[in-house]
Formats: sequence, C-alpha cells, structure tokens
Amino acid sequence: MAAEGAVRMPRRRRESKALKYVVVALIAVFVVAVYVFLYAPMIITALFSVNDSKIQTLPFAGFTFKWFTALFNDGPMKTAIFYSLKVAAVAVFVSACVGLAFALMIDRLKIRGKAVIQALLAAPLVAPGLVLGISLLVNFHTAKIEPGFFTIVAGHVSFITPLIMFILLQRLKTADPSLEQASMDCGAGPLRTFWHVTLPGVRVPLIAGCLLGFTLSMDEIASTFFLAGTQPTLPVYVWGLLRFGFTPEVNAAFTLIAGGSLLLIGIAGVLLFFSARRNRLPEETKASRWRRRGAGRRSAGREREVAPNSIAQGA
Repeated sequence: MAAEGAVRMPRRRRESKALKYVVVALIAVFVVAVYVFLYAPMIITALFSVNDSKIQTLPFAGFTFKWFTALFNDGPMKTAIFYSLKVAAVAVFVSACVGLAFALMIDRLKIRGKAVIQALLAAPLVAPGLVLGISLLVNFHTAKIEPGFFTIVAGHVSFITPLIMFILLQRLKTADPSLEQASMDCGAGPLRTFWHVTLPGVRVPLIAGCLLGFTLSMDEIASTFFLAGTQPTLPVYVWGLLRFGFTPEVNAAFTLIAGGSLLLIGIAGVLLFFSARRNRLPEETKASRWRRRGAGRRSAGREREVAPNSIAQGA
C-alpha cells in the first residue's frame, strides 16, 4: 500500500506540472497576441517609412532614408514640429508646478473632501478629448480669447496636471515626514526645506510624470484640433494632410513620434520602478522578506516529503 501511494504521488505531481506548463504557455500566447495587436500598426508604419516607393503597398521597392530627409526639408512640417515641441515644453512646465502644488496640498493639509477634490482634478484626464476641446473652445470664445498658443497650452495643462499630481501623490505617501521636521528643527525655513528636502525626494517621480506628460502633449489631436487656431501642431497638420492624400513623409513623422513616445514612456517606467523600489515602506520590506522565507520553508518541506517517497519507491 505504501509503495502504491508513493507511485501515485509523483504521477499527480507530473500531471499538475504539465497542466501548469500548458496554462503558462496559453497565457504567454495571449500576451504576445495582445502586444502584436497593439504594436503592429506602428511597426508597419515604420517599415513603410523606409520604403523606397511612394505607393504604400507590398512588396517593398527598397530601403531608404530619403523620406526622413524630405521630412526635415519640408518647411511647414518643420514649423509644425517645432511648434508642437514648444507647446509641449510650456504645458509640461506649467503642469509640473501646478501638479506639485496640488499634490503637496492634498497630502499635507488636513481638509475634508480630499476624494472629491481628486475626482474633480482627474475629470479632465479621463474626459474624451472631443468633449474637453469643445468645452474649452466655448469658454475661450465666451471670454473673447482667440484660439492659438495660449489656448492649446491651457488645454494640454488641463489633462497633464492630474497625471503628474497622481504620480507625485503615490511618492508622497511613502515619504518620511521626519526628514522635513528635522530640517525645520535645524533652523531651515519652509522654502529652504522644500528646496533641499521635499523637492529632491520627489524629483524622480516628477521627472517621470513630465516625460509622460510631454508624450501626451505631442500626441494629442482631439482637443488641439479645436484650440489650434491658424497655427497647427504636428498631429493637427498631419491630420490635414491625411484628408487630401499624403506622401511617405507622414510615415516618417509618425515613426519619429511613436519612437520618441515609446522611448519617453520606457524611461519614465524605469524611473518609477527604481524610485518605488528604493522608497518602499518598512512594512512592505518586512512583508517581502517574510514571503521569501515562507517560500523557502515550503520548498524545504517539499524536499523532505519527496525524500521518503523516493526511498520507498526504490525499496
């Protein structure tokens, strides 16, 4: 009987391992399929941007970078690119200042209705760009403000500010308030404490939030279309070209935008990951250590269980 039980246990374990491998393989295939679905259009656009033919069909005529050269030799396209960079830089700077102020206010001040304030600030971030653009256009028209650089920056600030604020709030929740108290006890004023203690503590999440906000500003078209006026940003300019037909220069422009956006998102993700890992709470560090110890004990217990079974099977 003991020998039969020793034989059945390894079979069950082999069956459970096989089932586990099948489930992991199915999950991996599903994840890969999702990523292919998401990034296939960008990959195809990038391939057509280096195609030597003006016709966007297969097979490829040859490999060339002439469309990127033509892109930077196109006067209106260059103007739209630099205008977009200018709008994004100003919008991110204003959003960083306002988002940091709101994050400190919500985290430090003891006021009622913090959840309501956060929900109101997050509304422009989750609102459709079409609704946001039309609403801002109506407000600016009522205030007799002509669409232009200021209106575009205001529209971008409205959805970049909540993004930066929520990223900073997650960092402030894990910050040690005793550092600021020690700075105050040493004679530093509020401004010096903010500059030398608070700001360095949130520097990495602030940079990551600015990178993500810059990406959103460069890619935004729905709200910018209503707020641009006579000078379009790059997405609005390219949208105008699409209505009347376009050359492969547009593929080159989309490739640069997509590549730059992915690069900035990757840098922001890496910064947030290492910042969160370095500033974990002591309770979280202890919990992770206990989990590792528990996993080690369970694996040691399994080895002890397998050893008698293997001895009985050999006997």
